[in-house]
Amino acid sequence: MKFSGASIFSLLVALVAAVALFMTLDFPLLSAQIYPWFAGGVALILALSVLVSETRRMRGGRSAETRTGAYMDIAVSDESARTKYGGAAKVAGWIIGMCLSLRLLGFQVGLPVFLAFYLIFKARTRWFKIPVLVALMVLIQFYFDKGLEVFWPQGLLIRWLELPFF
Repeated sequence: MKFSGASIFSLLVALVAAVALFMTLDFPLLSAQIYPWFAGGVALILALSVLVSETRRMRGGRSAETRTGAYMDIAVSDESARTKYGGAAKVAGWIIGMCLSLRLLGFQVGLPVFLAFYLIFKARTRWFKIPVLVALMVLIQFYFDKGLEVFWPQGLLIRWLELPFF
C-alpha cells in the first residue's frame, strides 16, 4: 500500500499533538494544562480523522492524488519551482514571523501584533475589521490571563527593557 502525502502529513501532525499532550502532563496547575490539552486534543482528533479517511480511501484503490477537482497534481505540471513552492515559502515565512514576534515580544504583545500584520498584509482585511479582530484577540488573552490564570512567557525585548507592566 502506497501512502499519500496527506496521510503522511496527518500522521506527523498526530504524533506532534500526542507528544505535546504528553509533555503537558507535568504542568503544575490544571489551568496551565487547559489550552495545550484543548489545542492538542483538537489537532490529534482532526489528524487521526484525516488519517483514517485517507487509509480507507487507499484501501478502496483511491487516493488523494487520483481525485480530480479539489486538488492540483503538481507532480505532472510544467510550472516552475518558484510557482510550485512559492506559496509554501510564504506560509513558512509567516510562521517564522509569528514565532519571532512571540519570542521577542511575548504572547501578550506579540500575538495581537502578529494578527494585525497578518490581517493587513496577507488577508487584506478591510481596515475597520482589523481593530475589532485584534481587540477580540486581546479580550480572549485577558480571559486566559485573569480568568484561567494562564502563565504567559515574557518576550526577550520586554525582559531586556524591564517594562514594569508585564
